[in-house]
Amino acid sequence: MAVNIRPARQEDKKTIVSLIHQAKINPRNLRWERFLIAEENNQIVGVRQVKVHKQGTREVASGCALPEYQHRGISALLMNEILSREKGTLYLMCAKRWKKYYEQFGFRNVKLAELPQIFIRNT
Repeated sequence: MAVNIRPARQEDKKTIVSLIHQAKINPRNLRWERFLIAEENNQIVGVRQVKVHKQGTREVASGCALPEYQHRGISALLMNEILSREKGTLYLMCAKRWKKYYEQFGFRNVKLAELPQIFIRNT
């Protein structure tokens, strides 16, 4: 599998939105400029975004892979690329079933009092 990770381009916008809707992910604050794209043979097979909230809080969000590309490491490739590019604190909100998966990337549970206000409103 030769998967290339690259920043999204404007022409990827429709595909990003389509993938997010197919995955039933909250489509709020989708900005194509903040996405990384995983592609194989010039086909987009996965996406992930870093949302930037007020006061500069950054959140890893809106990530998915095409169903036929799931369980092939696409998400991990995107996460590792994000982590190599991002400096500073990154937040991530996920369902409990995904907790162990994201711990491998250094994410950990935090107390409600440790979260920026933007996340407290969303819990």
